[in-house]
Amino acid sequence: MDRLNDKLAPRYYLSLRQIPRIRLDLSELSKGSAFAGAVLFLHPRFVDDAARTRFLWSKPLFTDCNLVISSKEAPLDYQGPASLEGRRFGGVRGYRYSTVDALASAGKLVREDSQDELSGLQKVARGRLDLTVVPYTIYSYAVAEHALAPMLHVAPRPLQCFTRHILVGRAHPALLGALDQAIDALAGDPAWQASLASFHLDLDAMARWSSYPGEAGHQP
Repeated sequence: MDRLNDKLAPRYYLSLRQIPRIRLDLSELSKGSAFAGAVLFLHPRFVDDAARTRFLWSKPLFTDCNLVISSKEAPLDYQGPASLEGRRFGGVRGYRYSTVDALASAGKLVREDSQDELSGLQKVARGRLDLTVVPYTIYSYAVAEHALAPMLHVAPRPLQCFTRHILVGRAHPALLGALDQAIDALAGDPAWQASLASFHLDLDAMARWSSYPGEAGHQP
């Protein structure tokens, strides 16, 4: 946020407030065109705005991918929806996973929810679940901070890839313009690149994913 505010100054300053996703949807984004804030790291499909008519959307900040994670003892390489059939899947309460939910509705997969992505990763590592799906930006930090990497297998093929943007209320097109200019400036900012790397992100991998075909079928 500091790097973004540096690029927005002196015209704008954004203060960061963390809000649980369910509360964000119910108390803020439900206002639609009356929403007056900005939300980091979303994709239009995450908030049912594929047509981009409910909110304004910035240029992409970066490309992320939903990784298919299993245990090292029972590795699963994702080859399409059929490769998930008969598995125990760990999701996050309140999240939607289009591919997985379709299988669960058809009785071809069992979904068990936890409170967050870390809980799901820990259950997979302990063999209590067969797999989970976690965005790379969350996975890379969680496994590094909690020493889970030796126990987990990442399928070479992601479930989906998608771009992350900043959502802006429709009444603030000037803020959107300033954010787009700031994002352009961040692309060549070494301090911004360093801040991403500090979260254990492989910037080369993220760059390769920018051309990976896929849609945002998982709502984080």
